[in-house]
Amino acid sequence: MERAANLTTDDFRALADAQPQMAWVAEPNGDIIWYNQRWYDYTGTTIEQMFGWGWRDVHHPDHVERVVERISEAFRTGEPWKDTFPLRGADGEYRWFLSLAQPHRGPDGAILRWFGTNTDITERKGLERRLARHAIDLRRSNEELEQFAYVASHDLKAPLRGIENLVGWIEEDLEGSLTGDVQTNMELLKSRVRRLDSLLDDLLAYSRAGRADAAMDTVDTKALVEELGVLVSPPEGFAITADDSLPTLRAARAPLTQALQNLIGNAIKHHDRPAEGHIRVEAKPAGDAVEFVVTDDGPGIPEQFRERVFGMFQTLKPRDEVEGSGMGLAIVRKLVDRQGGKVWLSDGPDGRGLAVHFTWPRDGRKGQADGLDG
Repeated sequence: MERAANLTTDDFRALADAQPQMAWVAEPNGDIIWYNQRWYDYTGTTIEQMFGWGWRDVHHPDHVERVVERISEAFRTGEPWKDTFPLRGADGEYRWFLSLAQPHRGPDGAILRWFGTNTDITERKGLERRLARHAIDLRRSNEELEQFAYVASHDLKAPLRGIENLVGWIEEDLEGSLTGDVQTNMELLKSRVRRLDSLLDDLLAYSRAGRADAAMDTVDTKALVEELGVLVSPPEGFAITADDSLPTLRAARAPLTQALQNLIGNAIKHHDRPAEGHIRVEAKPAGDAVEFVVTDDGPGIPEQFRERVFGMFQTLKPRDEVEGSGMGLAIVRKLVDRQGGKVWLSDGPDGRGLAVHFTWPRDGRKGQADGLDG
């Protein structure tokens, strides 16, 4: 304390001049009475030019009226000041600054002085503008890609139906004559048509997944899973269990339903023992989100392939061995991503099967699951 008391006014002025920010002091009415050296070095002005409200001369003409209005209001009300604006440098170029000011009050609460700083944020402003442009470009690209996927999948449906009808007519015309390799090839052709039809359906579903903000609703997820267990028409002997841990929450019903339906359907489709298979759907709290877990007792997915299966058109078995487009998990990831959640895979219990985890914001607080570990 004794050493601090020995500091002189010159010491404090030297300290202020050494700061990277431009600093200033004003009277209670807003008249500037002092700037540090950074201000003069940047603006190329003199003390006489800047006294009072002379600072207006180095403000950009497109901003000065707004700044004068806002800072006048701050000086009038005594509220702390914060704003961003461009200031002209000695070279005539403008740079962006963040301006902060606080009133210094006496024992009776009256304002004695205003102390403020201006910090150069030009680089940050430039980065913000670039990020904003990139976000716009990315949004436009995504919209164009989704529109392309929608149009392509929708328009290809018509000729595909034509092919399907043509195959049926050929079978009718050749009824009783289809034998051997011809019959096998016809069945293969019909299988290919069904696969393409499924692929187009899934491509259409992917383009629509999370496309619009769904209405929020109170969702009893245990009842929802029980309904889906009937809707997906599992094979006889296949069990789907909705655990008591499944909560009731406020959420976007449509995308949550689609995500759970895709996972349950996917587990059934790829099960190696469908007559005795079992799927359990459960949940647990995860911060501001709910972590859902869909676990099956099927063949599972080797760890080295677990990221690959989230890609579009990815299957681990040959196309002729499994019906489907390989887009089920890609659609789920897109749905979950759009809600700000995460999705990941782990081993099922007892070393068999697969557990698919995904987080979903509770109470409709979209994006709150971003910080969760998976």
